[in-house]
Amino acid sequence: MTQRLVRMTLTVAGALVLSAVTVAAGGIFFGLPVPTLDLEASLAKVPIAVGDALDALEAAIAGLGVPPSEWTEIEAAFDDALAGIEAFTATFPPWVPIPLIGGGVEIGLPLVVVDGLRVSGGVISDELARSIAAWGGLEIPRPLIDVEFDIGEETGAVIGDLDLSAWMVSTELVKRFDLFLFAITLGAGLDLIGAEIIPSVVVDVPEAIEAGVNDALAALHLDGLSWSSFATHATLGFEMGPPFLRLYGDVRWTIPVSASAGWWELRTGPVSALLGFVIRF
Repeated sequence: MTQRLVRMTLTVAGALVLSAVTVAAGGIFFGLPVPTLDLEASLAKVPIAVGDALDALEAAIAGLGVPPSEWTEIEAAFDDALAGIEAFTATFPPWVPIPLIGGGVEIGLPLVVVDGLRVSGGVISDELARSIAAWGGLEIPRPLIDVEFDIGEETGAVIGDLDLSAWMVSTELVKRFDLFLFAITLGAGLDLIGAEIIPSVVVDVPEAIEAGVNDALAALHLDGLSWSSFATHATLGFEMGPPFLRLYGDVRWTIPVSASAGWWELRTGPVSALLGFVIRF
């Protein structure tokens, strides 16, 4: 009976010591930081930009002396295209996740209120996305668009591609409640989030409508697809597994402090996340 009580006491004491060490421990994170993109203001601008672009194309085509019978069909096609765009934007989700590749490091702070200081972040680019897709057996074409088409008795072509870069850096103070194989993390911190999309479009069309096509491209404001923000956040996270290697996930509620954006008014969404693994030490 005494030996059994001693073993139970040593087991409980060992678990408590291990738990205390884990709470004060740091860690390395590997995974996917996932900020979100708020498209609510941008979606409201899509019909405006597309409508202006179609008007420019319509004016250019009208200068070619298209017969009235064909012109009616062209106008109907433009109207249908604009109606389809408006229907699409009405059903598209206002928040879009942006998975990044990265991780973070946590420095243990064995304090009463705070257990650690965590710095995390991630990046993504078009080159990195293409490499990951190729590794998974999916080939992303370069350029993304390369089509030829007929314009009456003449031909035209469109070549389109884009350069993409997005990044996120976060720092936060965290408090962890550890139950050996499971832990809950609370935190609060700051974020720097930014992204830029640079489309490149080369259009080969008859000289008579070249100016109209350029006006249509200008109406799309392709140089306005960038945004950045400085924000605060609160974190709720979960860990599962032995202390030395755990599955990790958290959700962060984000409040922008300052932000900048181009014509399309792209914004950082109200939530973000970090998903992956953590190695405790």
